[in-house]
Amino acid sequence: MENQALEEIAAAIAHEVKNPLTLVSFNLDILESSDERLETHKNYAMIRKELKKINDIIMDFIYLTGNYSDEKDTVYIVNILNEFKEDLAVSIPDINVSITYDCKNMAIYGYESGIRTIFGNIIKNAAEAMNFAGELQIKAGKIENRINISFKDSGTGLDEKVRDKIFKEQFTTKPMGSGLGLSICKKIAGEHNGDFTLVESPDGGCVAIVELPVVND
Repeated sequence: MENQALEEIAAAIAHEVKNPLTLVSFNLDILESSDERLETHKNYAMIRKELKKINDIIMDFIYLTGNYSDEKDTVYIVNILNEFKEDLAVSIPDINVSITYDCKNMAIYGYESGIRTIFGNIIKNAAEAMNFAGELQIKAGKIENRINISFKDSGTGLDEKVRDKIFKEQFTTKPMGSGLGLSICKKIAGEHNGDFTLVESPDGGCVAIVELPVVND
């Protein structure tokens, strides 16, 4: 009961903060478009970057309470993975992403926004673990009535000191982290009758594994 009350408070605060944040972002766009001074563009970029950090934390709280921005529908896994790959090629070009899969049309039934949040958090953590340069191998395949999606990075692997704490809410090793990313991945996967785990790779790095129920062809 206490957790439910805290989640409701967190959701209310998140929504109240998100509304003025959206207004700030909108007005920032207007200011930048009317500002012809080239030397100020880096300042706008810095402000926008910080606003995104705040927005990401707010969205973490919203997803923590199980509030999704969309309705349940068929979600095509490979399409989403390819979109992330294209985004990374532009935003972090020093990470080489490879994607292999059994079937391009493999899908689940659920919230696309939730699945994107899981994949986004995993990829973000992998990028940080590799110091934004390295190899990220993504594999998606069917095992009976489940879809397994694995993300193997070439980072330093799991620190034994934090291994037992990584799924606890508010635990983070990052100065600006909310400590919610991995716990939210676990929660969203569970809400889709799936699971999310992290394991050490035998040849180095970390492997994040998402398991979700498949939609029958």
